Amino acid sequence: MPTAEPIEAALKAASERLLRGEPTRSDGSLTVASLAVEADVSRASAYRYPQVLAEFRNLVAEREDAAAPSASLRQEVQSLKAAERGLRQEHAREVRELRSSINVLAQQVQFLTLENQRLSKATERSDRVTRIDRR
Repeated sequence: MPTAEPIEAALKAASERLLRGEPTRSDGSLTVASLAVEADVSRASAYRYPQVLAEFRNLVAEREDAAAPSASLRQEVQSLKAAERGLRQEHAREVRELRSSINVLAQQVQFLTLENQRLSKATERSDRVTRIDRR
């Protein structure tokens, strides 16, 4: 059976490997069970070193706290994407309305052009008539 110092050293080395994300024997999860597997000791032996386990748990908690802002950032990204979708939908609606308005205005311009041509021809005909002043 290994002595106390090699077990403690193995637990500390295993802790460092797990926290770096470079497990060699375990599944890499940040648990005491994985720590024991990674250190190649039994869980009972690992629990005989509460100071090492406390340090490991504190480092895991710090790591999770550091990851917490990323969760809030993910939530912010999701809300921004939702806002972008809303703005894109509003933009598409406005474009459809403007295209419809363009068609209506084009028809009105065409009508007014034809009306202008008709009135111009009518004016040309009236210019041929000579007015006689009545005295």
